[in-house]
Amino acid sequence: MKKLIVITIIGALFFVLTGCPLEQGGISRNYNHKAEITGNYTYKTECLGIDADGSQKLSTWGNGRNRHEAIEQAKKNAIRDVLFKGIIEGKTVCDPKPVVTEVNAQERYESYFYSFFADGGEYQNYVWLLEDRPRDRVFPDRATVTYNVILKVQRLELKQKMINDGILQ
Repeated sequence: MKKLIVITIIGALFFVLTGCPLEQGGISRNYNHKAEITGNYTYKTECLGIDADGSQKLSTWGNGRNRHEAIEQAKKNAIRDVLFKGIIEGKTVCDPKPVVTEVNAQERYESYFYSFFADGGEYQNYVWLLEDRPRDRVFPDRATVTYNVILKVQRLELKQKMINDGILQ
């Protein structure tokens, strides 16, 4: 019995000591035993609710060289998420299914979506800036800024546009 307890304790210690990863909490250790901060973080689009006209109110993030570029990128990110990923974060009132459910549709209709998402493209007709949150700005480095914005996305009109343009049947 004593031998079984000793073997169990040694086995448990082995699993505890070998099962702990070297990378925890955003800090990785290299072979020189220096701690390095891992700075890659993915900001996700979140549902904040649905307006009376059926549009989705979303909180999203964008990166750019300045405020204007970051906000435009946030608009593109929101439309891209509604079209191809669906909105699964935040409140459950938003439709979690993407508008375009065809696999690799963005690649298949690449020229269409390239012009749709171009600067000044048609995507702007389906998204409006409701609130810029300057307190949520993040400066990960000197070259870019990240902004959190509240947007209104016209999901139903966007779906109708995809049907009219032959992307959806």
